[in-house]
Amino acid sequence: MAIRIKKTIYREWHRALFRLQETCGAASVKHCPAQTVFLHVPKSAGSSVTEYFACFIGKSGSDRFVKMEKFRGGDPHADVSAEGVQKARNGRFVTGHFDWHTLEAVRQPHAFVFTFLRDPAARLLSLYHYLHHIDENTQPEESMKEWFRHMKSLTLEEFFSSNDSRALYETNNFMVRQFSGQLNGGAGVDAPFETMLEQALRNLETLNYVGFQETFTDDFAALVKKTGFPQRLMPAENMTHKKAAYPGARYAAKAKKEDVLALAGARIKCDAEFYRRARARAPEINSRPYAHG
Repeated sequence: MAIRIKKTIYREWHRALFRLQETCGAASVKHCPAQTVFLHVPKSAGSSVTEYFACFIGKSGSDRFVKMEKFRGGDPHADVSAEGVQKARNGRFVTGHFDWHTLEAVRQPHAFVFTFLRDPAARLLSLYHYLHHIDENTQPEESMKEWFRHMKSLTLEEFFSSNDSRALYETNNFMVRQFSGQLNGGAGVDAPFETMLEQALRNLETLNYVGFQETFTDDFAALVKKTGFPQRLMPAENMTHKKAAYPGARYAAKAKKEDVLALAGARIKCDAEFYRRARARAPEINSRPYAHG
C-alpha cells in the first residue's frame, strides 16, 4: 500500500510539473508531440511504456490519456466504438491493442506513432504464463470466466494447437494481423498470412519509432529523446510476476521458449519473419527526424 501511495504521489507531481511547463511554454517540452500513439502489442513492454506516459500526460482514462480497450463494449476482441475513435483523436497519448485500421482512424497528421515488438515465441510464452496468473472470477463477463477456465484446463500442447476462436485470436500470427489491419478477422489457420505480412511491413515503415522488448531500457531512452519528453530511468516492468498465480491443474510452470517453437512454430511463422525484418529495418526508421508540425 505504501509503495502504491508513493507511486501515485510521484505521478501527480510529475503531471503537475509537466502541465505547468506546457502552460508556460517551457523550451524543455515545447517540441513534444501534440499527439503520441503507442500501438501496443500484447506482452511487449506495454506496462512499462504506459507507466511512463501516465507520469506526464495524465491519468489513464482521462481526456489526455486514452486507453482504447474501454471503448470495446466489454468485448476485448471487438472493434473500437465511434465514441472511442473520436476521443482518441483528441487525446494527447493514445494506447491499446488496436490494429492498423484503427490507428489510421485515430492518428492526427503530426502524431508521433511508435511500437515495441517482442520475439514471437517469447511473447507467446509470456502470454501463456499470464493467462495462468489471472483470477477468472474477477472477469466481468461470464463468457470470459468460462474461457479462462477452459484455457487453464488445457495442457501446454493443447493450448498451442487449440482451434478455439479466442485462442487463435491471441496466438495465430498476432503481430502480422495487428499491423496489417486484420486483427478482428482472419485469425483462422487458412488466412492469407503471406499477403498480410507484406502489408504489415509496409505499414511498419510509416512509424516514427520501433523498439524491442529485449533491449527495452536503451530503446525506450532513445524513444524519449526523439519525442522530447522528459528523460526518466524506466526499468521494464513484468506484470505477470506481480500477480498471484491462479494456475489450474495442468499449468506447465516450467515451460520454455523452445517448447513454444516446437509446438506453435507454424502459428508464428509469419510473425517470426515480421520480427526479423523489423529488427533489420528499425535502425533506419528510428534515425529519421520527426517533423513536429
